[in-house]
Amino acid sequence: MAEIRHVKRAEIEAIMRETQPGFYQAEMLPGSMEGVETYKCRLLKGADCKLESYEKKGVSLFFIGGKGKVLQGNASFDVTERAVFCPDINSVDYQVQAESDMEFLLLIQEMSQEDLKHYEMYHIVLPWFNTAKQWHLYTEGFRNEELKSFACLHQYYVSRMSLGEVVGPGNAKLEPHKHPELFQWFYGLPGTDPFLFHAGDETVDVEEGDWICIPNETYHIVSPKKDNDYVDYVWFEVVVPGLEMCPYFY
Repeated sequence: MAEIRHVKRAEIEAIMRETQPGFYQAEMLPGSMEGVETYKCRLLKGADCKLESYEKKGVSLFFIGGKGKVLQGNASFDVTERAVFCPDINSVDYQVQAESDMEFLLLIQEMSQEDLKHYEMYHIVLPWFNTAKQWHLYTEGFRNEELKSFACLHQYYVSRMSLGEVVGPGNAKLEPHKHPELFQWFYGLPGTDPFLFHAGDETVDVEEGDWICIPNETYHIVSPKKDNDYVDYVWFEVVVPGLEMCPYFY
């Protein structure tokens, strides 16, 4: 069984469909993890789209590029750089307005009754908006300092999902590692040099716009194709139900 599920940018583009005027989306690697949906979205300049606020689903939008606004109820946020938006759950639908062509990831996690119980105990106040200037720089023992790791959405802020970005010259020596509790997805961001993704006995070439998924308990690492290549990707993680490692999960 393959450890890596991988879809290329061209394959994603081929399945993009206009679902509202000027709004296109494609589901990427459906069925990778039960209860999780991941979409690539494009909103053309001057268009707007209305997106659903689910009763029992946590949602994150990762804005890749372009400028515009995101609105829910009386809350309005300006998208001028990479940013993360998490709409309120079981509330009014929310809207994205494009001042230029915009691209974003739409990431959805179904919440079980157990998730909803934990959500009542602890979550960030929604709707929530976080720009790249506010992301938290953190360190990991298996990375060289040249590669910068940023937390965009902390774990358990919105149920079991989290988001981050890794960026920098890729000539650092990294060690394979695994996460017993996490399914993980990776997306090559604009400006990245192609890089190699290793998981188990497999290796795939990753370029801008590619999307990858690996299950929990999978040894993996990202490495450059040559010294001093520039790596830039976003990671998305969802904790496997029952393997939560948060003091607020009772």
